[in-house]
Amino acid sequence: MSYNFAVIDLGSNSVRMSVNALEKDGSYRLLEKLRATVRLSEGMTNDNFLKEEAMSRVIDAIVEFVNIAKEYKCASIAAVATAALRSAANKDLFLARVKEKAQIQFEIISGEQEAYYSYLAVKETVGIKDGVIYDTGGGSTEITLVKDGEVKRAISLPLGAVIMTEQMKNKSQMQLYKYVSSYIGGIDWLDECEGLPLYGIGGSARAMAMLYKKQFLTPDGVDGVKIPYHTVAKIYQDIFQTPLEKRKDIRGMDISRADIILAGLTPVKVLMDMTGSSQVTVCAAGVKEGVFFRLKDEIIRSNMK
Repeated sequence: MSYNFAVIDLGSNSVRMSVNALEKDGSYRLLEKLRATVRLSEGMTNDNFLKEEAMSRVIDAIVEFVNIAKEYKCASIAAVATAALRSAANKDLFLARVKEKAQIQFEIISGEQEAYYSYLAVKETVGIKDGVIYDTGGGSTEITLVKDGEVKRAISLPLGAVIMTEQMKNKSQMQLYKYVSSYIGGIDWLDECEGLPLYGIGGSARAMAMLYKKQFLTPDGVDGVKIPYHTVAKIYQDIFQTPLEKRKDIRGMDISRADIILAGLTPVKVLMDMTGSSQVTVCAAGVKEGVFFRLKDEIIRSNMK
């Protein structure tokens, strides 16, 4: 008998859920995968307070996701939250409302935990021995150095696509680039990343894969897409030169990300420039898959004896 298990990942830009059926032998199959663009961090730039409209949007989406998980008769739901809640001054209020409305408790994970889950996602799907993983979300960017199949270094930087779009809305492309460079260039182990394969996860990386292929892609279609540096540079420049109101017309553009895509792609452009990476491999899996991979063996041992 299988054990249905859901994972909800609440980020600064979107909330995602996957539902998997686990078997005693450790195998699993995906039953459902959902995503809603909720912009939890919208308007937080000046005071670090979650705004009422954003909180309401998110809670409505979470309630809907939990109801769907119940329809699948999930025995448990693991729920994690990342950058927006890490920095929110009123996070306790928000979490209390979520618990009241959806009857689930979110765990706010650290930037280092988020980086580790990103590593697990890449390791268990496309595989990695030596390389650098970056994950640009709505509120932060995690960079992880992997050598001999193990995490050696990890850092979380306040370089999220939503946050930077708000912070830098009146700045030039060069000012945005320099802002991101000041953080990435300050990583004291960045030289250890030179010459290593680069792996991208998260919404911005998936959006870049679709821009590269010039079409909408399913997660399976995104997984393993390799994008050469010169193409990353061209995509980045093309987006900068395209007025916001016309970005939705770019082939392959995820319309829900059109306003934040320039900020979302700046970290990978800077990272490739600074490490000399010749290409980036996109991985469809993300934090919620990493959480699933961490917990599945534990679930099998404790619930499926």
